[in-house]
Amino acid sequence: MIEPVKRLNVTDSIVNQIKDLVLQGKLNEGDKLPPERELMNLFEVGRPSLREALKVLEAQGLIEKTQKGTIITGNHDKFFSDSLMFQLYFSSADWQDIFEARRFLERELTYLATTRASSEDFDEIEHTIDEMELSIHDNNQSVYVTSNLLFHERIAKASKNLVLFNLYESINNLIKHSQEKGVTVLGVMNESLNYHKSILDAMRQRNPELASSLMVKHINSVEGYFQKSQK
Repeated sequence: MIEPVKRLNVTDSIVNQIKDLVLQGKLNEGDKLPPERELMNLFEVGRPSLREALKVLEAQGLIEKTQKGTIITGNHDKFFSDSLMFQLYFSSADWQDIFEARRFLERELTYLATTRASSEDFDEIEHTIDEMELSIHDNNQSVYVTSNLLFHERIAKASKNLVLFNLYESINNLIKHSQEKGVTVLGVMNESLNYHKSILDAMRQRNPELASSLMVKHINSVEGYFQKSQK
């Protein structure tokens, strides 16, 4: 399972190999890593390099040191979505890239959620709309943004597709920044609320084509308001 390290950056090589084993399903939640000395022999590295790599993995939440030894945690999905999020956050991706990604992802997520969501899922989505309506009445932009994000997140979760959901979660913080800027433009909150109501109505009617089409129109509208906030 483990190969001798051949790269110059020894720590990165160890970290990447263990991540790959998790991705391949060869290491799963609760699995215990071999003892330190055995790992040193398998990787053909010294103790300092191995310990540095284990510190990195522990800080990232992929492993945990217990009385029984070092084990693989159950935070795989969150770890890998967070890793993608940080890569995107510090990349050269601009706002147009973010909106393009949203259109692509949320169109499919909405389509799937419309066909797969339970009545409880619909009720949870509707609750976020109620919260948005109250925030508009109170002119509370912070609560509005939180409820707005939760609306989209609950639709993503209702898709029942873990891969697409994690892809959405990976750009969630970037979406939040764009919403915090766009929400300052007059009229955006009311228009967004109306779109959310229409999307949910189409979802409850089990009309995936209409619901996903409305989601794309909604994102296009939000992008327009965001561009105004940039001027």
